[in-house]
Amino acid sequence: MNDNLSSIKDIAEKLGKGAMAISEKIMERVPVYLELLKILARLGKNISLDVDRGEIKIKEDFINDYVKEMAIGDKDLQSIRVSCMDGNASFFIELKKFFFEGVIEIPFKVEGFIFNKDKRTVTFKLGDKKIEKVNKHYSKILFWFSLSVISIFCKKENGIKKSIFHEDSLTIHPDGTHTIDLNKIPELRELFDKDMANVKYWDLISMDKLSFEKGLVILRLSHKLATIIKTCIGIVEVLPKGRLIRPLLNRF
Repeated sequence: MNDNLSSIKDIAEKLGKGAMAISEKIMERVPVYLELLKILARLGKNISLDVDRGEIKIKEDFINDYVKEMAIGDKDLQSIRVSCMDGNASFFIELKKFFFEGVIEIPFKVEGFIFNKDKRTVTFKLGDKKIEKVNKHYSKILFWFSLSVISIFCKKENGIKKSIFHEDSLTIHPDGTHTIDLNKIPELRELFDKDMANVKYWDLISMDKLSFEKGLVILRLSHKLATIIKTCIGIVEVLPKGRLIRPLLNRF
């Protein structure tokens, strides 16, 4: 154990003071963080980890695969997709209800995003474009989108994509923003409580921003997690073929 710890310290020292300061704390958790890296690598061309910037980039088409699957079962919605631009995004909804039939664009942006062991919330601001026929779908669509982002990091057997809308997970504010509390969704709460190697896997994941670029959803890792991930990659890079880890994760 002491030899391993010394090795991690040596690697952390090369990566900078920040990594050196946390190297001892993450010794026992390294296998869990490496598992996260394996998940990201397994997702292939649809997801990319920029280690230096501390960002996870997800292609909008990958998100849309989840949104589409979760939207099945709503007889009014023919199809739904999200389109990402620099700084904002829009939902495009094909709706067929009574005498209305057509595609509606609902622009939105993320006002706040916190994901750590204590708080997991996302706050959206919808655009001014409102049509009576789709008003009742706003909250459900926001819910599907936020759940779809989390679903990407879960195995299918966890059953998150079968979740239904939970009213108590949503708060509508006077300023027109909508906040979804992911911890209040029973299926997600059960997932967040699962252990891996005697550690709550999801408690180790900390992100503080969700934003958009053209065709991409961007998740920014917290500074501490970004440093830990950089340290873990440094550990892998000293192993045989370890130099391949960065291009395997940072795909675009």
